[in-house]
Amino acid sequence: MTPRQEMEVTQVLDTFGELLAALAALAVKVPAKSFMAIPGGLRPTEEAIEKYEAAVYRFRDRAGMTWRVLNGFFIDSLEAFESGRVFDAVPLLFQALERIVELHKDGKISLTSAEQDRVRDFHQRLEKIFPDASQPEVELPKPESY
Repeated sequence: MTPRQEMEVTQVLDTFGELLAALAALAVKVPAKSFMAIPGGLRPTEEAIEKYEAAVYRFRDRAGMTWRVLNGFFIDSLEAFESGRVFDAVPLLFQALERIVELHKDGKISLTSAEQDRVRDFHQRLEKIFPDASQPEVELPKPESY
């Protein structure tokens, strides 16, 4: 039996891109100011869940020792995605990105300039999923009125 070859950085970023695309597609359906639970729930389609799940488990099966640290983030994001908790999945993917950057800083992987650009793009896309936190979710009357 021959040992499996370690996943390339590009393959890991491709998987991350798949997860981000699915999450962004679901996030578009979420009202702009809904950090709280949505009445009636908002779940992705079965097809979307299957694609997300396939990407996570394909990664898990192929990840070597270097990438194993991302498994937990991806699996937890899958659980959040399945139940429609977009805003719980985003921080997990942020953490996975941060871990990829840490692996690069530690010299365990090497990111080319194109791969670094992809990581920056993923970070920006994740930031756009969160609604504007400077606006309150609930408009309350001015304190003087109560």
